[in-house]
Amino acid sequence: MKKAWSGILAALLVLVSSAALPGQEEDPDKIAPELRHRFLNLSLYYPVSMNPSKHDTANINLTFLYGRLGSVRGLDLCLGVTRLENSLYGVQLAGLAGTAGKSMKGLQAAGLLCAAGERGQGVQLAGLGSVSGEEFAGLQAAGLFSVAGEHLEGVQVSGLFSVAGQAAKGFQVSGLFSVAGETLEGFQASGLFSVAGENLDGVQISGLFNVAGEDSRAFQLAGLMNVGGGTCRGVQIGLFNVAGRLTGVQVGVVNVAGELEGLPIGLVNLTRKEDRRIRLAAWAGNTALFNVGVKFWARRFYSILYAGTINMTQDGQSCLAYGFQYGYGLPLRRMSGAGREMRVNLDAGYLYLDNSTVFRHLEGTPDRHVLSARGGLEVVLSSRVSLVAGLGLRYAIDYGQSFGSGRFSPLVFAGVELF
Repeated sequence: MKKAWSGILAALLVLVSSAALPGQEEDPDKIAPELRHRFLNLSLYYPVSMNPSKHDTANINLTFLYGRLGSVRGLDLCLGVTRLENSLYGVQLAGLAGTAGKSMKGLQAAGLLCAAGERGQGVQLAGLGSVSGEEFAGLQAAGLFSVAGEHLEGVQVSGLFSVAGQAAKGFQVSGLFSVAGETLEGFQASGLFSVAGENLDGVQISGLFNVAGEDSRAFQLAGLMNVGGGTCRGVQIGLFNVAGRLTGVQVGVVNVAGELEGLPIGLVNLTRKEDRRIRLAAWAGNTALFNVGVKFWARRFYSILYAGTINMTQDGQSCLAYGFQYGYGLPLRRMSGAGREMRVNLDAGYLYLDNSTVFRHLEGTPDRHVLSARGGLEVVLSSRVSLVAGLGLRYAIDYGQSFGSGRFSPLVFAGVELF
């Protein structure tokens, strides 16, 4: 990752140098042994300028088209391109591009590109890109991209992408993607994806996916997927969540953890084979009479995706019911003598009762939303068969009615789990 972004940075700096218009290079043998310093330096198009050497220094440097100077300690003002071989301490304002070959401390602002060859400290503002070859501390803001070749300590804001080649400590915000090549301590937000190549300690938010290559102690929120390659000690919220080892919380449609020690909340929760079971569940109840579904166990957590038929809450109407339950199984001691394994299962869920006019909502046959909380006892007959039964409380709301119009009533169920 570091080499890739270093290559990009090198290419950008070469582009700046060539875009700085092909002024005549000095013959090293003709450089004056003693460099000159001026309070005020004027330049039309280097070498048509007051400074005979590109290594001279000034407090105020005023350039019309293209200026080339050693260092400025004060103000560097240019309508076109200004290029400093060494350092800037102060303010550099350029219509097109402003660069400091080694270091910058202060403010750089340019219509297209501003760059500090090695390290920068302060503020960089550019219409296209802001670049610091190695380290940057402060604010980088650009219309397209912001890059710190190795370390960032501060804020990067860009229209397309923000990059710290190794470590970032602070904020990265971009329209497309934000990347910290190794570690991130802080905040990343982007339209597409946010990446910390190794460890993440902070917040990642993106439209598609977030990635922490190794351990994370963070809040990850993505429109599609969150990935933590190592131990996830924080929170992952997305449609799909993946962690090498979960000690925190996952909230999504599908959650996957190689080792599960935390809390997965989802329709499907998966973990390593020895802690994972997938079973067929079938039961009868007084909400939908007949129900069948798939039950996913991830250690002691489980979720059930199921469908049912015959609406018992509305005088036995024919219906297609579909819903889910999410719960936790609490093992009990084996029954004395019989040696049966038992478990108390506690869950909550949602069921939609789609009545005889399936997928249509006609007056006179109102569909229903049902929220439920259940408690049940599971008796394990063998490794492939369990019996379950229990009771609970449901809250039924007619389709199109307000939440407060619902009614509480008891529920009962009994069934079997296979395989």
